[in-house]
Amino acid sequence: MKLHYFEKGAPVAEVKAYIDEWGFAVVSGIADSETMDGIAKDMRRYSRGMQPLELEFFGGALIKVEGFVAKSSGMVELLNDPFLVDLSEEYLGADLLLNASGGFILQPGRRPQPLHHDDVLYSPFIPRGGPESMVNFMFAVTDFTSENGATRMVPGSHKWPEGRLPTDDDEVVDVEMPTGSVAIWLGSTWHGAGLNSTAIPRLGAEIAFNCGWLRPHEAYHLLIPPGLARDLPPRVQEVLGYKAHRGMLGCIEQRSPMELFGFSKSVPVRAVAVAGESQRHVDLFDLEAWVTKYFLTQNHPLSDEARRHLKRLSEINASRRETANRADLDMLEVVAEAQGRGLISCLEAAGFADAIEKLQRLTA
Repeated sequence: MKLHYFEKGAPVAEVKAYIDEWGFAVVSGIADSETMDGIAKDMRRYSRGMQPLELEFFGGALIKVEGFVAKSSGMVELLNDPFLVDLSEEYLGADLLLNASGGFILQPGRRPQPLHHDDVLYSPFIPRGGPESMVNFMFAVTDFTSENGATRMVPGSHKWPEGRLPTDDDEVVDVEMPTGSVAIWLGSTWHGAGLNSTAIPRLGAEIAFNCGWLRPHEAYHLLIPPGLARDLPPRVQEVLGYKAHRGMLGCIEQRSPMELFGFSKSVPVRAVAVAGESQRHVDLFDLEAWVTKYFLTQNHPLSDEARRHLKRLSEINASRRETANRADLDMLEVVAEAQGRGLISCLEAAGFADAIEKLQRLTA
């Protein structure tokens, strides 16, 4: 295959269509050189004195800085790019989690990394061929070339059945890309680092996500505890696990930690009652209809974060309309309330508290 390079700003749908076909994609220019330089400095600083990983799996030439988001502000900047979460949610669903973040320094010599697929992490609990459980992003902190060990991909291998292994007849593509680019692949795609035959280490920065209902590889509640997470962007707080998945998983007293702790100005502690909590409330169907009409139909500005909450609320409300079973409906209402609280918090932060209170009075 001839590798296609998307440019920064490419529509998520186009990148996803390419990944659907081949199992991976490359986006150029997604990060600027200043960010990459800062990440490179952090990677070298934290790797000082470290030895290459000895396991056969790592090829004997790889030095890895674990939990890198907790150690580099540049990594937080990359993680806050909405493209990463928007694309990953297409495969993993809403409220996904950061699975791992690492700084990869591929030293010259030794041997290439064996080809593998990342979702083996969840085998045998999630069988191959089902929904994707992971999406991985590898940023080129320095140029990736065939000579310095660029990541190797097996096109179409994400479609392979359980037990199928790579053979010499399978095509393997060296993902060459300049600094600031990112290679994206699915957890089911076979890949591996190449052999660095140059005299200079090759640097890459990894960010991987998994479904929000799966346990991540790295424990980010411990790596980045609440006292540190408080000052991070809301999107980053969410993927670290401080937002409950669908309002139900990872909560404290039926609330997301973000809500209880009042982490961010853009996600304040909610001051408006939502359905079921008091005699005066905002009906969640009315909330969806009003926000859709005022912001989307009448073209008023709505933040990306609020759009995400609205999209999820719309999906859940649709399920509520179609559900007859009382127990299922109770669960869906809890999930809808969580999305409603998130949407209201975004609107309050944007200065629409008066409009929300008016809606509250109308639906009380």
